[in-house]
Amino acid sequence: MAPEQPTHTDETDRVQLGKLLRAARKRAGMTQVEARNLIGKSQSTMAKIEAGTTSISRESLQKLIAVYETASDDAPALWALWKKTNSPARLRHGKRIGTPVWFGEVLDKEQLAEELWSWTGERIHGLLQCEPYMIDQFDGEGRGPEISPRLLQRQKRQRVFEDGHKRFVFLLSESALDRLCAQTAHRHVVTEQLRHMAELAGKDNITIRVVPYDAVAYVDPDFIILRGADGDDAYSEYLTNVRWANARELTTYHEAWDAMLSISLSPEETLKALRRRCTLSDQGDPDGG
Repeated sequence: MAPEQPTHTDETDRVQLGKLLRAARKRAGMTQVEARNLIGKSQSTMAKIEAGTTSISRESLQKLIAVYETASDDAPALWALWKKTNSPARLRHGKRIGTPVWFGEVLDKEQLAEELWSWTGERIHGLLQCEPYMIDQFDGEGRGPEISPRLLQRQKRQRVFEDGHKRFVFLLSESALDRLCAQTAHRHVVTEQLRHMAELAGKDNITIRVVPYDAVAYVDPDFIILRGADGDDAYSEYLTNVRWANARELTTYHEAWDAMLSISLSPEETLKALRRRCTLSDQGDPDGG
């Protein structure tokens, strides 16, 4: 009997891409430090790219191929693997997972960021969502058969929390929590979501703080600032797309962030509030506190 073939995934393509890049770098006589300087990334990020545990942008791959003076027969293979691992639709177990291009860009930049600052004025940010809440959000959009594959992508997204070198700060409006707790028809979802956020708030690299009603701040309902060695990016994420901020908007978001952070509850006060709401929700309180 022939040996069973390993399951092929986009991760295996990414690993192969990393191996080819590492081999090309060594043939060019360059160190990993020199390579990461070329694309303006940290050495840890460069190591992850070559190990196939994180993706590489089109622009960075172009720079490396040019400087490595990759052989003509190697460059097409590199680009073919890059396109497969960055494809908006991948095949897994016979099912097509439609990953929007905009969401793939968000995932890539979140992986490369050293810090993530998230402001939520309307709903709970995707990185903070527990599985029941994710499903409930997709049901509300009438996505039906898309729920399972999209859920897998968003669960995979939360692996970014496992990087202990990254720091996450989430500011939630008191209104966002009230909107969550008002979902009386889905009380179990509310309880699970509150419990999930309380657990995340207990991690060393994750901070969650609530901005109370008396904090006057007229900003976009949601925005995320990604901080990295190459500078900052900012975007607003919706259920169906994402909008990246321009330089002027980025400055405004920074100013709004500083203002809201200064008047938000402390992490300790926020954790107490989340736990209190969770207990009340579990007891059937219609407002969750």
